[in-house]
This record gives sequence, structure tokens and C-alpha cells, in this order.
Amino acid sequence: MSAVGTVTRTEPSRSRPAQSRPRSRRRRLRAADLPRLLALVVLALLIAFPIYLTFVSGFFRTGAFVRSGLFPPPADFTLDNFTAALTAIPLGQQYLTSIVVMVLQTLGQLVTSALAAYALVFPKWRGRGIAFALVIATLAIPGESLVVPNYQLVSSLGLRDTVFGIIIPYLAFGYPIFLLRQAFASLPREIWEASRLDGCGDLRTLLLVVLPACRSQVTTAIMWSALFAWNGFFWPLLITDSPVNRTVQVGLSQLVSSESTAPATIFAGTALVLLPTVILVIVSQRFLLSGMSRGVLR
Repeated sequence: MSAVGTVTRTEPSRSRPAQSRPRSRRRRLRAADLPRLLALVVLALLIAFPIYLTFVSGFFRTGAFVRSGLFPPPADFTLDNFTAALTAIPLGQQYLTSIVVMVLQTLGQLVTSALAAYALVFPKWRGRGIAFALVIATLAIPGESLVVPNYQLVSSLGLRDTVFGIIIPYLAFGYPIFLLRQAFASLPREIWEASRLDGCGDLRTLLLVVLPACRSQVTTAIMWSALFAWNGFFWPLLITDSPVNRTVQVGLSQLVSSESTAPATIFAGTALVLLPTVILVIVSQRFLLSGMSRGVLR
């Protein structure tokens, strides 16, 4: 009886350390994560502050920050800066041109990238590895080195100072091909074989089977292509002459370089140019990291 009583008295004392270990371990993990979380918060503030300053400066009168600090009073609120930015240069028409360029260039890159990635993964043909190596090699070529041949090509087609002249050199690009190729390669080959046995051709297999299975990577490729097209500056500046056919990035540089433009007007124009990219990143951010990590880790 005493032995049994001794055992029953010692069992609670032995179980207490086992129960306290996970709690103390969780506390140590939380304490260890605190510096990293603080660093991420500081980094997020450093990134968000210029965006906040740009948008708020566009909506308030010049000098509002000097008088009132980082949070100007509602009395200084105005839309005159945006009106001045839209009238100083044809920013509205350039905005429309940039949207058209972004949509067409993104669709073109998605089509060529999906077809090229499909050909590099599923059909077996000699030289497939060499072709993929050449695609990767194009990523190391500076875009500036291709300006002269691209300019000659577009000029020979009679497409200077047009939207299609801006788009044509970028209908095919190495990075979306690489990203989609890695995504397609992660799929089991049995999916492709089963689709072919069901009577689907290559195009139907790509559209109905492969692309839906790689939705996150496809979204990442679309977002990357859209941001790349929207932020284009050097090539649209070179290939276009008339202000209405230029993109907003070129128009914004003209607005900044003008000596008569008020700083608040420049901030308003910058906010208009920055707004689509902010919306695009916010909407697609949940696909971005997963798509890029899956493509790289394959």
C-alpha cells in the first residue's frame, strides 16, 4: 500500500516538468522572434512612408507638411494638384496608352511564355535542354544592348510612334518562360499523358489541364509582366515622338523636369502613376511569394 501510495504521490511531480517544457519553449520562440518582427515592422514603415508622403502631398496644398507636419489638417485638402498635373501634360491620354500597352504586352508575354514552357516540358525532342539554356542565357543580356536592333526592326515595320512599336520587342521574355517552365515541370507527367489519352490536343491540354493546375505561378507571371510593362521608360521614350503616344513614365519625367511645375503637382502626378502598381501588388500579393518560391525551388 505504501509503495502504491509513493508511486501515486511521485507521478504529479514528474509530469509537471513535462507540461512546463512546451510552454517555456513557446515563450523562448516568441522572445527570439521579437527582434525579427521589430525589424520587419521598421522595414515596412520605411517602405510605406514614401508612398504615404507621395499620396498625401498630392492631396494637400504646397507647404502643408512644412506648416503642420506629417498629418496636415483637412482645411489644406485640395484636388487642384491633380488637375494641374493632368493639364500640364496630356497625362490622361498617356495613362490610357500605358493601360493599353500593359494589357497587350502582358497578354502577349503570357501566350508566348505558356507555349514555350509547354514545349520545353512535355513533348520530348532533341535539344530541349539546350533551348532552355538559351532562354536562361537571355536573362543575362542587358536590355540596352538590344535597343539598336529593336529600333531598326520597329522602324522597318513602320511602327514608330505607335503602341505596337512599344509592345513588339517585349512580346517574348525570358523570365516568364522560366517561371512557367518550372511550374509545368513540377506537375506529374501522368496528367499530360492522361489528357492525351482522352483525346485532348496540345492546346486543349495546356488550356484545360496545365494552366489551371499552376494558377499561382501563372498569376505571378501575369503580375510581373504587367508591372514590367507599366514601369517601362527608356524604350517608350526612344520609340515615340508625340506626347499622346508616350506612356505615363515618360510623361512623369517631363512633368518633373519642368521648372514651372510645383512640387505638389509632381507628387500628384507621381501618385497617379503609382496607384495601379500599388493596387496590383495588394490584390496579387498572396500569389506572388508562393508562385516565385515554387518556381525557384523546383
